[in-house]
Amino acid sequence: MSTLVWAITDGVAEIALDDGKVNALSEQMLDSLLAAIAEAARADAALLIYGRAGCFSGGYDRKLIAAGGPACDAMRAAGDRLTLALLDYPAPVVIASTGHAMAKAAFLLLLADYRIGAAGAFNIGLNEVAIGMTMPDAAMPQARARVAPQWLNRCALQAQILNPEQALEAGFYDELATGGDLLDRAREKARQLAALDRKAYRETRLLLNAPLRAEVLAALG
Repeated sequence: MSTLVWAITDGVAEIALDDGKVNALSEQMLDSLLAAIAEAARADAALLIYGRAGCFSGGYDRKLIAAGGPACDAMRAAGDRLTLALLDYPAPVVIASTGHAMAKAAFLLLLADYRIGAAGAFNIGLNEVAIGMTMPDAAMPQARARVAPQWLNRCALQAQILNPEQALEAGFYDELATGGDLLDRAREKARQLAALDRKAYRETRLLLNAPLRAEVLAALG
């Protein structure tokens, strides 16, 4: 079963993640995602990323994290490349979070231009500390830059898991939608952003993301 499908329609590249489970961001999934993003960038298409119903993604593959070693390092390196690819993307980036979004998946939300979350009994959060991980050096600047200040301590340090309404307040989402309306609303938003002057959008986006990009690169060494 393919873990990712994508297509470009009317100037919007849609990337759907679906591994039949929790959309774990394995090295394979990340490489496929990076390849699709690169193709979409070459087409100068706006980008819409979403997951399977009920789960955007559970984050990195927990089995690889537990095992450590070269495979885990390769997965993390692919995740860092994805961070930079999203920061550098030359067109609008919209994410429709179709349910749970944990750890690395929650960081992806922070990198998008507009995020629409599914309303319902879903968990969103940076749970690294709760599972015994120190927040990665390159991840902390993302949290500081994009999580609302009054929520930063609770999210990054205390690993508080948020419901969609709290995630909206904390800055992971820009709006919420019911499951049946989520993708329609996300497609509408992607088309709306794609209609803005592309040169102005691209150059302003790069300016907006430049300080965070520099911090991430410095942390990666």
